Amino acid sequence: MKRNVKLAQAITLSAAALLAPLLLVGCQDTLVEEKADAKNRWLELRSSMMLDMAKQQFNAGDLTQAEKSVKDGLSIDSRHAGLHVLAGRISLEQSKLERAYHLFNAAIELEPKSAEAYYYQGLVMQRWQRYDSSLEFYQQAYDNEPDNPAYLLAVAETLVELDRVDQAIDLLESKRQYFDQNAGVRAAIGHLYYMKGKPGLAADNFHEATLLEPDSIRFQEQYAFSLAAAEKHEQAIDVLTNILDNPKHKDRTDLKRALASAYQYTGNVKQAHAVLIQVARGPDSDVSDWIKLGELSYQQNELGGALQAASKVMNLAPNRHEGYLLAGMVWQKRGNLNNALQMFDRAAAVAPARTEPLILRGLSLQKAGRFTAAAQAYKQALKRQPNDTRAEKLLAAVPQQGS
Repeated sequence: MKRNVKLAQAITLSAAALLAPLLLVGCQDTLVEEKADAKNRWLELRSSMMLDMAKQQFNAGDLTQAEKSVKDGLSIDSRHAGLHVLAGRISLEQSKLERAYHLFNAAIELEPKSAEAYYYQGLVMQRWQRYDSSLEFYQQAYDNEPDNPAYLLAVAETLVELDRVDQAIDLLESKRQYFDQNAGVRAAIGHLYYMKGKPGLAADNFHEATLLEPDSIRFQEQYAFSLAAAEKHEQAIDVLTNILDNPKHKDRTDLKRALASAYQYTGNVKQAHAVLIQVARGPDSDVSDWIKLGELSYQQNELGGALQAASKVMNLAPNRHEGYLLAGMVWQKRGNLNNALQMFDRAAAVAPARTEPLILRGLSLQKAGRFTAAAQAYKQALKRQPNDTRAEKLLAAVPQQGS
């Protein structure tokens, strides 16, 4: 019995002696793997820290330092997809499109689900005007990250570039509820409807965008312009007035022009004139403002203001017919036929394809009882535009008498 126990002990000790080297090798392998994992985690941590720092530098506009940080990060971990993406973005900013293309490709190879890399690769293709390829990359970005509205909007924008506006509308409309709190999606739908000549639908979507982002002046502007295009001028006036009440935007010439136009459409010529005179006398005025101001002055029978505006137009743009035409109308209304005819003749000379100067010349002559000369003016107008019904009717109505 004792002998058997001793034998068993001997066998156990022998087995243990045989297993010890094997167990030691196993422990060593595990230790090596743990050390390798720890090193990889350390490298990943360091490269991620470098990426964060480089992003801060990039966002601050310091491309030189950001590029240096990215290089340092890649020297630590050359397989960090995020560093390749940021390196590509830096190259994009530097207009090095070929380099950016290869960097984004490298990022995609390292991380095939990187929505960001696909998005910026799409941007490279867009810069190259390769819109079919751009669409594929943007679509892949959106497929990989369907919660990102920026990728969805990039797809829609590229469809528009490819003249597939209806498809872009269908795409965004299908995601309206999914992105029900995103003002940008609503605004994009509004833009597309505006492009399709549906300003009413555009206004509805821009209105929703303003409700989602009430502080966005840009959405309010687009809402106002859509309302005006949809002939909802009273509402457009309310929105434009509200924007111009903001001290930051009180001097916006484009908004004042739109407001003056809306007032005019509602028949409020006096208010339109009051707004437009601010524009015409401001530093950003152009000849069109003076033309419009002259027309509004004439409508209000402010002939002195109309003549002053006409003189301004003639000085600013001597080769445009509007100033001479307006001056002629003022002189005709004041009863000075000679001055009126001179202005109409000058307008006809600088605008040889237009019939208005000749028609107005004919009306002035007809009013003065010079029917033959009036008929001749209408005939000259018909030579310029044989299908001008105004000239035809006026010519037919001229009495066959007088000189």
